Amino acid sequence: MSVLRNLTPSFLRRVNVTQSSARVTTMPISRTPRDLDEARKKRKINKRRIRNGNRIKVEKNAFARRTGKIKSFKISILLDRVGWRFASMGIITLFGLLLGHVVTNENFFVDSIELVSTKYVPGDEIYRASGVHGMNVFWINPAAVESKIASIPGVKNAVVEFEWPATLYVEVTEKEPIILWKQAGKSVWVDEYGKTFPARQHLNWLLPITVDDATEPLGIDEQIPIDVLEGARQLKTLRPNIELLHYDIGQGLSYQDGRDWRGYFGTGNNMGTKLLVYETLIENLMSRGIWPKVISVVEPGTPFHRE
Repeated sequence: MSVLRNLTPSFLRRVNVTQSSARVTTMPISRTPRDLDEARKKRKINKRRIRNGNRIKVEKNAFARRTGKIKSFKISILLDRVGWRFASMGIITLFGLLLGHVVTNENFFVDSIELVSTKYVPGDEIYRASGVHGMNVFWINPAAVESKIASIPGVKNAVVEFEWPATLYVEVTEKEPIILWKQAGKSVWVDEYGKTFPARQHLNWLLPITVDDATEPLGIDEQIPIDVLEGARQLKTLRPNIELLHYDIGQGLSYQDGRDWRGYFGTGNNMGTKLLVYETLIENLMSRGIWPKVISVVEPGTPFHRE
């Protein structure tokens, strides 16, 4: 307090002035709420302009890079597509030319077959039945050709093999005839199973059987009773000199004996017993001076004769 009393009034005024001036300069500027809002908006606008400017530059650069990549990608895809299209067109064109050559060149068309020799069925009949004449080899199905050939009467089966460019090898297995069946003026062969098929040629060794009581001929692929075949084959084996057998439904098999009578033997596989009875009966008749016209051993237990 003593110190303050010693200070002069002028010094006090200077100090007060300085303090007051200092207080005046450091006081904040008073603003209204509207001024504050406008200032805040200006700062936001300036910051947005700065950010947008930078973003536009970045986006422009990114867009340019993406545009370049897209263009190069599209160009590569276009080149790939064009290349594959040309390759595909080339393959299709080549295939078309090859196909045209195959379907028009005469070397690929069949006009004959290589047939393994056959005994009974003529080669031209097999060729016609095969159905391959004039066909392109690419349209021929060997399995179908085999089926067609096997359907020929007298053929058991067929094997067809193909050799490039247009050769067909055909091997045929034929049925073997065991009987020549004559009925109503028509002759057919009979195989071991009793099935009839065409008689295509004359075979001296084949035993003929003539049907006496038939009015209509027998067709192809008809069935002859097995017991008739067995009886005929046994008779031929036991009597090789038999050249012709007759057949009728009631009496079965018979033949004209060289001693001028007809012997009836029926059917079945007991011809050995029947022949023994037959010869015994003949001896008995001859011993009594009887010359029969008919001798029947169809039933060997009760043979009979007619004069």
